[in-house]
This record gives sequence, structure tokens and C-alpha cells, in this order.
Amino acid sequence: MSALHLPAGTGATHLFLGTTMTVKAGESETGKALTLIEQECPPGFATPWHVHQRDDEAFYVLSGTVQLYCGDQTWQAGAGAFVLLPRHQPHAFANRQDSPLRLLQLTWPAGFEHFAADIAACDPDPGLLAEVAARHGYQIIGPPPDITP
Repeated sequence: MSALHLPAGTGATHLFLGTTMTVKAGESETGKALTLIEQECPPGFATPWHVHQRDDEAFYVLSGTVQLYCGDQTWQAGAGAFVLLPRHQPHAFANRQDSPLRLLQLTWPAGFEHFAADIAACDPDPGLLAEVAARHGYQIIGPPPDITP
């Protein structure tokens, strides 16, 4: 592993389920230790309920407010907040605001960037999403949370 400098606005960018993900570091840059992605989620975006089977996931909120669901917990996190979602725990998140949500997404060990690239390449329907997710160690267990803001 060598030193890395990635200027603002650079990195591999993928359109992922309606969000824009820019990979800042991944497997090859971190010796497989972690993946760091800058993510912008439009208003109304929500992930399906899912489980990470191989990696832990964390978010640092850059701007906006994210609505988070983990197991039976629900909370909101605004700019400057940090959230950890351990592997094997069902979770989802949503942008219930009227403006874009910007996050730094960290997963470890590395590899999430390959899932993002595969999904961006096929723009999947729910069945294909579940199939591609399973290949990468993610289990889709339900539709996005239906919570009224």
C-alpha cells in the first residue's frame, strides 16, 4: 500500500440505486482494509432493508439529515454525526428531507466498491438487485421503510 492523494471531485463515480457514489479509496488503495465512498442521495431516496454479511458499515454525515433504521432502532443524524451499523444487523436508511443528503460511507473490510460498480452497470430490478447483492455478501430482506416524514 502506498500513500494516496485524491483531489476533491475525483474518484470512480457510480450511479447506484438513484444515488451518486464516488469511490475515494477501496481494495487496491487500502490493501483490502476498507472502502471509503462519498455519496449523494436525492430527496426521497431510501435503501431496502438489508444485511451486510461480510462487512461493517459506517456513515459520517456531511450535509443534510439521514433517517436511519437498525433492528428496532430508528433515529435521525444531521451534519457532523457519525453512525456505525455492524454486520449481521438488518438496517436501512433514507433521505426524508427536501434537499440532497451527502455522506461519507465507510465499509470494512474493503469490497463494497465492487458491489456499487456491478449495480451501476446493470440498473437492476428488485430481483436482480437481490441476486447481485447476494454475490457480494449482502442480503435484501425487504422494501425500503415506509415512514411518513
